[in-house]
Amino acid sequence: MSIEVKGVNDVLVLKLSQDINIEGQLKELDTLLDQPLFNQEGFFPRAFFDFGCQKMEEEDLLKLIQLLKTKKKVLFDGITLPVEKHAIKMVHDQLRNGQEFFIYEETLFLGVVNPGSFVYCYENVYFLNKVKGTIVIMKEDVKIYGHSFEKAHIMINQLSLHNLTTLALVSVYYKDREIKVEKEDTYEDNSRYIW
Repeated sequence: MSIEVKGVNDVLVLKLSQDINIEGQLKELDTLLDQPLFNQEGFFPRAFFDFGCQKMEEEDLLKLIQLLKTKKKVLFDGITLPVEKHAIKMVHDQLRNGQEFFIYEETLFLGVVNPGSFVYCYENVYFLNKVKGTIVIMKEDVKIYGHSFEKAHIMINQLSLHNLTTLALVSVYYKDREIKVEKEDTYEDNSRYIW
C-alpha cells in the first residue's frame, strides 16, 4: 500500500502516491478504510486527503466523496488541489545599458527598459513602465504592448523601427512584411465614465 498516513493537529493526513493514477489511488483508499484503525465503534477521525500535484477531474472528486459516504469511516476535512500556474509571468527587473533579457512565455514586464538594454521576445509582452531600449521580436506572431515608449528601437525579421515614442497604449507587431504600430482605441473607450 502506498498511502502514507500522518496525524497532524487531530487530523489524519492521507498522502496518496503520485505514481498511481486516480483510479488506483481510490482503490488503495478503499482497502485502507477497511483496516482496523478505521473500524473502531463510534470513532470517526477527521481526514485530509493529499493527492499531491495530480489534477482531479470533477468526476474523480465525486468518486472520492461517494467512497467516503459508502464507507462511513472518516469525516472529510479537505483535499489538496494543484496550484494553477499564472497565465502571465510577471517580471520586475529594471534593465540597464548592456543587459539582455529573454522572454519565453507571455509576460507582464513591470520594470524599466533603459537605453542600451535588449529584450528578446518569443511570446507576447505587456510593458507597464518606460521602454527606452531595444525590443527584438523573435517570432512573427508575437505582439508587444505598452503605453510609454521613449525613443525605443523595435526589431523583427531584419526590419527595425527607430525612435518609437508614444504615451498612448499601442500594440506593435509584424504584418505584411512591415512593423505595425497600432493605437489601442478599446483602452480609451473602456476608461470613459458615464454619469
